[in-house]
Amino acid sequence: MEQSRKKAETYLSTTIPELLTQLTIEQKPLWGKMTPQHMVEHLIVVYKLSMGRFSVPVVSNEEDRPKLKEYLMKDSPMRRNVPAPNGKSDLQPLRFADLEEAKQKFIAETETFLKFCEAQPGFISNHPYGGPLTAQEWLLCHRKHIKHHLIQFQLIPDYE
Repeated sequence: MEQSRKKAETYLSTTIPELLTQLTIEQKPLWGKMTPQHMVEHLIVVYKLSMGRFSVPVVSNEEDRPKLKEYLMKDSPMRRNVPAPNGKSDLQPLRFADLEEAKQKFIAETETFLKFCEAQPGFISNHPYGGPLTAQEWLLCHRKHIKHHLIQFQLIPDYE
């Protein structure tokens, strides 16, 4: 677990910011309706969720959560077009002036999350499908989730 955690930290702190330099506003998703800026802002919101800045209800059945949590921790592709836990499919209003500002905020939020994770590794917040996750578990979940969106915008190839 320790080695996996370190690899995830490096991926979040180094690899993703490098890949985001290639993301342009003109890029189209392979699936879904998010724009590049919507995707980046969505990832920022999920960081905030994982640090307890707001909460969402858990929508999965309690008996399904162990398998869902195992799935979220595994470095493997996510299903595409997963419905939002609130059942809404509308895009959220953009919060930042442009994609570049959103990318800078994402990088800053990544740094904030990694420091939070180090300071409070046992902090628990709810994932809408996986239920209660520690900050360390969220770290692995973020890697999986962000890779999913990097694939969506063709910044990395799909993987097995």
